[in-house]
Amino acid sequence: MKILVIEDDQGLRQGIAFSLTQEGYQVLQASSGKEGYRLFLQESPLGILLDLNLPDMDGNDLCRKIRETSQVPILMLTARDMETDEIMGLSQGADDYMTKPFSIAVLKLRLAKLLDRNMEKEEAHILRSGDIVLDQDLIKAWKENQEMECSVTEYRILKYFLENKNQVLTQNQILEAVWDLDGKFVNPNTLQVNIGRLRKKIEKDPSSPRYIKTIRGIGYIWEE
Repeated sequence: MKILVIEDDQGLRQGIAFSLTQEGYQVLQASSGKEGYRLFLQESPLGILLDLNLPDMDGNDLCRKIRETSQVPILMLTARDMETDEIMGLSQGADDYMTKPFSIAVLKLRLAKLLDRNMEKEEAHILRSGDIVLDQDLIKAWKENQEMECSVTEYRILKYFLENKNQVLTQNQILEAVWDLDGKFVNPNTLQVNIGRLRKKIEKDPSSPRYIKTIRGIGYIWEE
C-alpha cells in the first residue's frame, strides 16, 4: 500500500517513512509541493501525509489541487496550532489534522483509520471475483488490472453475475435483470451471443470457462 509523505523537514520525513515502512507500507517521499504533486499523479498513492508549510507552496493549496481529481485520504501535518488553521485545512479537503510535535504511534493509528474508512467506502461500489473487478460508480470493468471494453449489455450481465456469484441463474432471470422488460421481448439467442462475447473478454479459454459456466437446460452460474 503506497503512502506519500510530503514534508520538507528531512529528519521528520525520514522518521515517518521508516516507521511506516516497518508497518508494511510502501512510502514515497517528497520535500516540496511540486515534487509531491508529481508523485501523486505518477504513483496514485492510497494515502497522503501533507505538511502545511512547504517551501514552494501552501499545503492548503496543494490539498485543494489534489481534491480536484481525487478523494485519496489526506492527513495534514502542521506546526501551526491555531484553530483557524485547522478549520482551513479541513475545509480545503483534508480528512484529518495533526499538530507538531506529535506521537508517531498516534500518527500511524489515525492514518490506519483513515485508510480503513476509505477502503470501506470504496468497497461499497466495487464488485470483485478473482482477477475481475467492476466499479459501479465509474461503470467500468477490469481483468488483471487491464480495463475491458464492454458494451452496456455486457457490463450489465457481468454486474448481475458478480452480484449473484455461485448461484444458478435461469435465462429468464438474467433476461429480466438485464433488459428490464420481464425478458418477454428478448430472444434467448441474444443472451447467448452476449455471454459468448463476455467470455472472450474475461476467460483465458472461452471454450472451457473458469467463471461463466453453462447449466444445460437451466441457465448459467458464475463460479468463484
